[in-house]
Amino acid sequence: MRSSGVGVRRAAAPLAGLAGLLLIVPGMACADEFFPVRDENPLIRGFYLPLPSDSRLTDGQSLSATLSLTNTLNVENRPHESVLVDGESDVLHLTYENNLWQSWRYRFTVPIIHDSGGFLDSAIDRWHRWFGLSPGNRPFYPKNEIVYSYSGRGSVDITQSQTGIGDISGDIGWYAIDDAHRTVSFWGGLAAPTGSVSKLTGDGAWDGAVWAHGALRWPKWQLAAELGLAQPFGDEIFAGHAHETSVFARFAATRAIGSLWSLRAQLDGQSGRVADSDIRLLGPSLELTIGAVRRLGDRWRLEFGFAEDAAVNTAPDITFFLGVRRQSSAK
Repeated sequence: MRSSGVGVRRAAAPLAGLAGLLLIVPGMACADEFFPVRDENPLIRGFYLPLPSDSRLTDGQSLSATLSLTNTLNVENRPHESVLVDGESDVLHLTYENNLWQSWRYRFTVPIIHDSGGFLDSAIDRWHRWFGLSPGNRPFYPKNEIVYSYSGRGSVDITQSQTGIGDISGDIGWYAIDDAHRTVSFWGGLAAPTGSVSKLTGDGAWDGAVWAHGALRWPKWQLAAELGLAQPFGDEIFAGHAHETSVFARFAATRAIGSLWSLRAQLDGQSGRVADSDIRLLGPSLELTIGAVRRLGDRWRLEFGFAEDAAVNTAPDITFFLGVRRQSSAK
C-alpha cells in the first residue's frame, strides 16, 4: 500500500503535468475517443467489464490488438479479510468489430493473460525515487516474484507463473445518432465462461453488461463518456459475494496535434465488485490513463501510454499499454 496525503499529491503532479499538455498543443487530427483498456486488477479481472466502444457506423471492419503490462503490490489486512497481490500480468486483448446492419455494430473480444513475477519492480522503484513518491511496502518484498493471495470472502492462492485465455465476450450496439460532430449509441454484451477460475481469468459463469456511449467532436478536440451496468450471473471466486450488479463509467478528452498525433487523458471507474468487503482493491476503483495516438496511414493507428490508480490502492499500481488498430475504411 502507498500512503495518502503528501504522497498522493506528489503522485498526481507528474500526471497533471502530462494532462496539461492536452490544453496547450495545437492540432487538427480526428482520433478515436477512448483507449481500448480496462482495469486489470488480478483479483476482479475475471468479471466482465467491457472495453470502451468508440467506433462509428462508417468504420467498417476494425481489428485491434492491445498489450497491457500491469504491475501491482497491494497488501492489506482487515479483521476478517487479508490480501497480498504482488506480481505482474501481461494481457493481450484481441478484438474484431464490424457493421451488422443499418445502425448496428457488433464486436468480439478475446483476452490472453500471462501472470508472472515480471521485470518492472526495479524500474518502478526508480520511478518512485525520481518523483519523490512513497515506495509503500515495496522495499519489504522480494522483487520479480508472484503472489496472488486472498482470504475472507473466498480464497485465492497463486504463486506460480501461468498463461490462459480469459472470458471471451460478444457485444452489440445500436446507434441512435452518428454524424461528424456527435455519436450516441447503446450497447449490450455477454461474456462466456471460457476463462479459468483457478487462474483468475474467469469467474466461472456467464456475465452481462449494458451501457450507453456518447461523444462530441470538434476539429481539435473530442470528448466522450460511457455509463453502464455489469452483472455476473455467478461467482466461483468469492463464494458468491461478487454476484452483484456493479456500475462503471468512463470519460476521455482527446487533443489533436497536427494530422498524425493525438494526446488523451482518460478516467475509468467502477463500483465495488465484492459485497461486504473492506479491502480497497475489491471496492470502488478509479484509474487515470495518459497516452498518445499515432496515425500510420489512413487505416492504421498506434496507441500507447500508462495508467495509474487515481484512487490509491483501488487498481493496479501502474499499467503500460501498447496497441495497434486497423479499420477497413479511412478515418
